[in-house]
Amino acid sequence: MGRKAAIEKRDAESSAMQQREVRPEDTIPDRPENQEAREFLKNAPSKGLWLPFGKEVKVMKCWRCKQYGHRTGDRECPMKQSGNMTNEKKRRVMYDPMASMVEKRAKKKDARREARRERQLAKIAWYQELLEEEREKRDRRRNERMLAKAAKKVS
Repeated sequence: MGRKAAIEKRDAESSAMQQREVRPEDTIPDRPENQEAREFLKNAPSKGLWLPFGKEVKVMKCWRCKQYGHRTGDRECPMKQSGNMTNEKKRRVMYDPMASMVEKRAKKKDARREARRERQLAKIAWYQELLEEEREKRDRRRNERMLAKAAKKVS
């Protein structure tokens, strides 16, 4: 009887495991940072071709932040901007050369604009100095004339 009971128990356990449905959210560890991905997968349909529209189903782990639900480089990754920035720039140039060209052109344009502004400010400063010198000359001449008039009256 003991052997028969053990076999029945084993069969009951195996049938229970077969009946238990393997869900995608079970593959993701139950941590607070993975809660959003687990909740979405828990409520998402798992049979047939009934996938939700407008939402991408990703059961994958990010290499940078170690969270589930996105990949390295996705917008959802909290560590998207961290990492080796020189490698990121090289990668960006390699995959999107037009973006780097546009960025260089914008930098040149800004530099030209700044240089033009500096030249204009230097020109304005020069004109202000010239104007101040002319005012001083005019005031000096006016004072000399007034002193000459006063000297004529006294004599």
